[in-house]
Amino acid sequence: MGDTQTAAAPTRRRVVRSLDQLLAGVTEREPLKATDSKSGAGFERVVIDGASYVVKHFAQPDWLADGSGDATCRSIGLFEDGVYDALSGVVDATVVGAARLGAGTGWPAAMLMRDASTEFVPVDAAVGLRTHRAFLDAMAGMHAACWERPPVTTYMPLTLNYSFLSPRRAVVEREERGDRSEVLRAVEPGWSQLAEQAPAAWAAVRDLLEEPAPLVAALAGGPITFAHGDWKMGNLGLRPDGRVVLVDWDRPMAAPPVVDLCWYVAVNCDRLPESKDASLATYREALERKGVNTEAWWDEQGALGLVGAFLQLGWSKAGQPDELAWWTDVVTDAVRRL
Repeated sequence: MGDTQTAAAPTRRRVVRSLDQLLAGVTEREPLKATDSKSGAGFERVVIDGASYVVKHFAQPDWLADGSGDATCRSIGLFEDGVYDALSGVVDATVVGAARLGAGTGWPAAMLMRDASTEFVPVDAAVGLRTHRAFLDAMAGMHAACWERPPVTTYMPLTLNYSFLSPRRAVVEREERGDRSEVLRAVEPGWSQLAEQAPAAWAAVRDLLEEPAPLVAALAGGPITFAHGDWKMGNLGLRPDGRVVLVDWDRPMAAPPVVDLCWYVAVNCDRLPESKDASLATYREALERKGVNTEAWWDEQGALGLVGAFLQLGWSKAGQPDELAWWTDVVTDAVRRL
């Protein structure tokens, strides 16, 4: 069965109810700008008992929480439900404490994390093959540890994963809440440009952008695991001991493993040290090493996962002829499976 590692049984953790409790013993505090963050969360660097930590403040639901249907501040829920602890043998979420600052189970909230700033992949820097493969191995390890048994917690519906970056969602954000996100401001013109540059790709996904249910139903025929939802380079790092650091757990899903994998190759396309096809194969080999047989489901699920990733990020491929050509071939072929 390879080197399969089962996730530890989750044990619930207690959250505190005030920022003073969360930061007990603090001696220094300073604002911190998270350079790769696309959410509206605020950050501080603090020193407690001589050690450096980062505080993430969830003051109110931002555009990402709205679009992903997050009514409970899922990042805090994962701490409460013991998910970070259960997966700590595979990835380091860096979370050491959490607070819910209101009367209920949503916003406002805060999270205390160890300061892993020296371990993250440098912004916009090239990513080496060894690091890239360590990330894919950790992804496979996390998926294998939760194979067909994702931990009990509050998950984002898979349908929302394929709609929060859609043209329709961008319109809702603009008309109902104002243009709060630079990401969503780019979505509509990006899709318009793509429709002109790659009409075959646009025709293949246009209806799914309006209603992704057929894709979600097809993906439901595959295996299920715990999906983090955002394996972008800005959320990833390596500890000195080789363990992978993974942060920003606000879009967790009980979903097929290809959801994480295909997002990874789509969002990190310009920083991959091997081709997208080779990256997919690298992950598959890692999953097989961990005791998961992929033969029965890989081809169909992989193709469907790539369609899903294109629903999320196709708009960002406009103006990149080679990249867009690869995705056009992939999605026009894969949608025939629906």
